[in-house]
Amino acid sequence: MTNSIIKLFLFFLLVVLALVQVTLLLGYYWTYPKTGTEAVASGPEPAAIQVSAILTANDPAVAVARVRSAVVYITGHPIAATSSLPPTVGIAFTPTSLPGDKMGSGMIFNPAGYILTNYHVASVMTDIRVSLFGHPEGAYAAEVIALDAQNDLAVIKVNTGFPLPVVTLGNSDMVEIADEVLAVGCPFSLEQSVSHGIISDTKRTVNIEGRDYVDLIQTDASVNSGNSGGPLINPAGEVIGVNVAIFAPNRVYCGVGFAIPVNRAKLFLMKIKNQ
Repeated sequence: MTNSIIKLFLFFLLVVLALVQVTLLLGYYWTYPKTGTEAVASGPEPAAIQVSAILTANDPAVAVARVRSAVVYITGHPIAATSSLPPTVGIAFTPTSLPGDKMGSGMIFNPAGYILTNYHVASVMTDIRVSLFGHPEGAYAAEVIALDAQNDLAVIKVNTGFPLPVVTLGNSDMVEIADEVLAVGCPFSLEQSVSHGIISDTKRTVNIEGRDYVDLIQTDASVNSGNSGGPLINPAGEVIGVNVAIFAPNRVYCGVGFAIPVNRAKLFLMKIKNQ
């Protein structure tokens, strides 16, 4: 009798243990995601990835890296007599490159060597030479392809025999006041210099050496003599303006700079392409 009770107790214990095991397995099955897709959808990973992407997109170092290799240093022999810009007579607004500076900046927009810069850079020089980022072997001779005196824009070209890195042209219509920007260029012959600021105005009209410039982008990013033709970029590394002028009673930076909206430059480039 005692043996039968013991056997019955052991059998009952085994049944209980088996039921507990089955219950645990069923609970694991119903609570754990059935596919990898569900695991990603229900976990924190997408939010972390999204934040990481945003931080990368707004990293100044990343933005500059995207454009810097396509920014060039332009030099030449000054020919001030051919400049259509009248001499400065007590006017504080001045181009960021003057006839006697023999320097300016530009940005490669086509891998075949086409470079966007300012009219007041390309039109006041002979023997134009272009120094490329990361090419210490010397400057390349450049030819003037097109000039737009009205909008102070120009296109020059170098022949290198190999494709060149290019900038990404953004949308200046999307620029808003207080947006962060970076100016890249070659002020005072300091190649590939970078400065940081914000947008102060998106439609500023100023008189520069006797001529009205309308709807310019105003910024407090530091631009100086030699920055002309260089890019003003957004945090994504897209060009939103072409640096053109500064408010400079002493012809040095004092907190107010101007850039031509890149959408205006796009229209100029489209006209050249359709010619």
